Amino acid sequence: MSKKLNAIDLFSGAGGLSYGLSKSNFDIILANEIENDFAKSFSLNHPSSKMIFDDIHNIDFKQELKKLKIRKIDVLCGGPPCQGFSTVGKKNKLDKRNSLFWEFLRVVNETKPKVVLFENVSGFKRLYNGTAYLTLISELEAMGYHAYSRIINAANYGLPQKRLRTIIVAVDKKKSFKFPDITHTDKGDIFNKPYLNIMEAISDLPSLNYGESKNQHLTKPKNEYQHRMRNGQTILTEHNASNYGEKMREILRLIPSNGSVLDLPEHLRPKSYFNNVYGRLDDSRPAPTMTRNFGTPSSSRCIHPLQNRALSTREGARLQSFPDDFIFYGSKSSKNLQIGNAVPPLLGEVLGKAIHDSITK
Repeated sequence: MSKKLNAIDLFSGAGGLSYGLSKSNFDIILANEIENDFAKSFSLNHPSSKMIFDDIHNIDFKQELKKLKIRKIDVLCGGPPCQGFSTVGKKNKLDKRNSLFWEFLRVVNETKPKVVLFENVSGFKRLYNGTAYLTLISELEAMGYHAYSRIINAANYGLPQKRLRTIIVAVDKKKSFKFPDITHTDKGDIFNKPYLNIMEAISDLPSLNYGESKNQHLTKPKNEYQHRMRNGQTILTEHNASNYGEKMREILRLIPSNGSVLDLPEHLRPKSYFNNVYGRLDDSRPAPTMTRNFGTPSSSRCIHPLQNRALSTREGARLQSFPDDFIFYGSKSSKNLQIGNAVPPLLGEVLGKAIHDSITK
C-alpha cells in the first residue's frame, strides 16, 4: 500500500477537495473555514480532522501543528477568494482587500509543506493584468518552490460538468510534478472515454413534482459513476424540489429542450436578462459550470433536462461528484452554496494521486 501523507486545507468550504485528497491516501490533519455551516459540514464528513472555525488572520499554524505533534507537512492546499487581488502586486500586505492572498502565502511560509496546491477561477492568470498570478509564482519561488500551472477542465477527468479552474502546484525545486493525463474528451477516442453527460450522473434519481421530496433511489446504479456516487448509501437525501407559483410553472412548461428565456413569450420574460437564464440543461452533454444558484430556475441554465423544475440539492451534489452519503449542514440555500463553491471531490482525487506520485517517487 502507498504511503499515507498528510495535508492542511485552507478555505476548506464543506470539504470537497479534502474528500478527494483523502481518497488518494492523504490524511487531512487540519482545516480552516470561517463560514459556520461550511465548517460544520466539513467536520461531519471529516471527523478525524481538526477544523479551526475562525478567521485565518487569527491562527498561528506553527502552534497548531505543535499541538498536533506534527513536524512536517506534505501538502498545503486552498483557494483564497480572489476579490481584491487587484492590489496584490503592490505588496501592500495590510490591504484588507487582498489580505487573504497574503495569508495563504503566510501559512505556506509557516508550515513549509513539500507541495502547495492552489486552486482558483479559470481566469486567475489574467486577473488584474496578471499581477496576482505573477506575485504568487514569484513568492513561491522565493520560498524554494518551482510552480507548475494549468487551466483544467474537470470534465476531462470524468466529472459530468464542464468546470474550468486554474490549478497551481508548487513543489520543491529538487522535485518535479506532472499534471494527470486526460481520461475523457468530448466525443471520446481510442485513448479516452467520452464526456459523462448529465443523465448518466442522475438518471437513477426519481422524478419530483413541485414541492416534493423523495428518499428512495429510482433504480439500481446504471453505470460506474452512479455506483461510485451511491457509495453504499441506501437512503436518498437532499432530493427535493421547490414549490413554484403559477407564473413560474407556466415558464417552466414553456422552456423546450436546450431552450432558454429566448423561447418565452415577451410577457413572461423579465425586463432585463442574460440570454442563458431560464435555461434547460442538455441531457446529452455535461452540465455547464455549477454555481450556488443551481436550484433557482431563473439562474443560468439549471432547469432539469426532462422535468419542469430546477435541480435538487442532491442532483447538484452528483454533478459536483459529492457522494450520496456526504452530509451537508444548514438551510437548502446554504447547502447549495456549499456545493456550488466546492472543488469537486473527483478533481481533488485526481490531483491528489498526481501529487502523491510526485512526493513518493
